[in-house]
Amino acid sequence: MKLISLFFFLGILQEAYSQEAPVIPSPEKPSVTDNILIELKDWDPIRGLWLSESIMAMSTNQVIPDRTFAEELTPYELLSLMPKEKREDLKEYIETNNTGAQPTNNSFTTLLLALINNTFCKTIQGRSYGDPHLKSFDNATYSFQTVGEFELSKSSDKNFEIQARQKAQSDNFSLNSAVAMNVFGDRVGFYAEDAPSRNVTPLFLDGAPIQLQGRTYFLPHGGTIRLNGSNYIITWPTGEVLILNNRAGGGTNFINVTVTIFECSTQTYTGLLGNANKNINDDFNGRNNNQSPPVYQAFSTFGNPLMQQASIIAEKEYLSYLSQSFADDWRVTDMTTLFDYSNGTNTASFTDRRFPMVHLTVADLNANQQSMARQRCEAMGVSPDEMGGCIFDQGYLNIAPNPVPSPSLATEGVVLNKLERPLLNTNTHQILDPKNPSGEAQPKPPSKNPIEEKPGNTDIKTNGNNNTIVKPSQPIQIKVPNNTNKPAPINTNKPSNTSPVIPIKNGKPGKG
Repeated sequence: MKLISLFFFLGILQEAYSQEAPVIPSPEKPSVTDNILIELKDWDPIRGLWLSESIMAMSTNQVIPDRTFAEELTPYELLSLMPKEKREDLKEYIETNNTGAQPTNNSFTTLLLALINNTFCKTIQGRSYGDPHLKSFDNATYSFQTVGEFELSKSSDKNFEIQARQKAQSDNFSLNSAVAMNVFGDRVGFYAEDAPSRNVTPLFLDGAPIQLQGRTYFLPHGGTIRLNGSNYIITWPTGEVLILNNRAGGGTNFINVTVTIFECSTQTYTGLLGNANKNINDDFNGRNNNQSPPVYQAFSTFGNPLMQQASIIAEKEYLSYLSQSFADDWRVTDMTTLFDYSNGTNTASFTDRRFPMVHLTVADLNANQQSMARQRCEAMGVSPDEMGGCIFDQGYLNIAPNPVPSPSLATEGVVLNKLERPLLNTNTHQILDPKNPSGEAQPKPPSKNPIEEKPGNTDIKTNGNNNTIVKPSQPIQIKVPNNTNKPAPINTNKPSNTSPVIPIKNGKPGKG
């Protein structure tokens, strides 16, 4: 009986102790996001921090922070300058941790992986040039002498879209007079003619005119605009590029358009430039993949061997389809337009469905006209796939040949030297020390007890036009793990008592 009582007492004592004993939390393993962010800042404490903050902002549709370095680069361009081995390690690390029973992918890692993949990917181009002749991403070519505003190209993630306005030059010819675009959330318009307000600049951002002032213009959500000769180059923060070649001919201002996207993109594309699926046969389908009529041999108004076997009548019938049913499928509406309009106008004000009155082709030029036009096009270095369009424009409009532009890349010749401290770089293009924002000479501090310089902080961005863009009311938070000396990662709502972050090597955390 005594033995039973003793066991009973010991059981009560053990239960009481277990309830009162303090629980010692075990160190939590750093998240995948924490490891990635610290790796970016370990690569470059200043540029890597900006890059991580910018990609985090992009993944949540926020305005990116001001650049803290002199280089005028997008997030994609800066990431492309990271050593290849480190990009490969980050790519493998994200892919490894985004698979399995409990994948750790989120909007940040998904976007970062897409950016990294873009840095390894080949690019492809689509074009709209002259009296508009279009070359799809899959290299299908056709003439599109129509009048109105059209969806040139749009991605499935809705962060990339380009629209073109084609304006009549006579009863039978039209040219690109304006281009509007969605640059990862920023609505940009370029107006060679018919700007929405009287202004000396052709560029508009969200309906307001902007000036480049000879330098790169930073768009709020990470893209850039820069001027290179007569080419305006708009770069998406994810790496896509639009080149607008501002031209004049016959007393008319017009634009040649070159669009560059990534061949391995996971996005799907729609619009006049096709779907970029490497299949030339379906680039003339309408919206919702409406099938084109069964006269594919006449898809091109010039230069295709099959066209030489088709009658002129069949060719012109196909041109009629392109300018009517096909064109109507890709016209923008008042709900979908990205253009700016003057009071009392809308997209219908720039639409004429009767156009053109007569469909003309290269075959309508006589042999001498074709020969003279070809000679000038060849002398200017026009490529074979655009020769037919060049001959057409020379023969009918006397438009000077315009080869595909190839301006220098923003990253060309850039060397990322080590920075001692952040330097504020905004659209005013004054590279400022946050400790001395006025740029004026400052007295040298006493040698005793020197002042430690730290990054500055600002709540607004200037766009160089006395306008300000207010940053989100809840800025991205930064934390420093208690037990690491590395730069702090972006706050991912994880406890601060994390264990040391393990360097990523070959896609896996390495040994400490």
